[in-house]
Amino acid sequence: MTGTATGTVVRAVPRDPGGWDRTDRLLGCALVSLARDADAPAGTADAVRGWRRMAGPLGAAQHRPGYGPGPCPDLCLVPVGPADVAALGRLAAALGARTLPGADDGPLRRAAAAAGTTAPALVLELARVHGVLDLDLGADGELLYALAGVRTAGTTAAAAHDAVAARVGAMWAAGRAPHPTRTDDDRG
Repeated sequence: MTGTATGTVVRAVPRDPGGWDRTDRLLGCALVSLARDADAPAGTADAVRGWRRMAGPLGAAQHRPGYGPGPCPDLCLVPVGPADVAALGRLAAALGARTLPGADDGPLRRAAAAAGTTAPALVLELARVHGVLDLDLGADGELLYALAGVRTAGTTAAAAHDAVAARVGAMWAAGRAPHPTRTDDDRG
């Protein structure tokens, strides 16, 4: 999607305040832990800075009035920096590689423990967020500009909204299965 004058792109994310709050807490804790870990993957600092820049607008968007016609799933429009999204994706890939047999998974396990989750669940959450924020909406992406008031919506706005909402909703739901998390009893 075309960037704006400030070097950001508009992304559609599902309106799910509880889900985004949970994600922000989980990633915030895990990223802080990784940032303090001497064995963290290269690029961790970039991902931490990127998440900090994105977390505020993502959270704020959850409390603004929704976009979209009719009974369609509600979407939030959020400006994000492509470099920030890419840094999150690189970190997800680097941490995912640490789940392979023989890899040093210490930093990943420590970050997951700090966030109260498991290593696979943390990697999945990073990949899921990256996927939603990097999702190519194709021609329907023009709808985002119309909804944001940058361009005028055509007669296909409702159909485009349905298509965008379906793709974004599917990506957000991917990996939403109950994640194994550590309970207070497991923490000893």
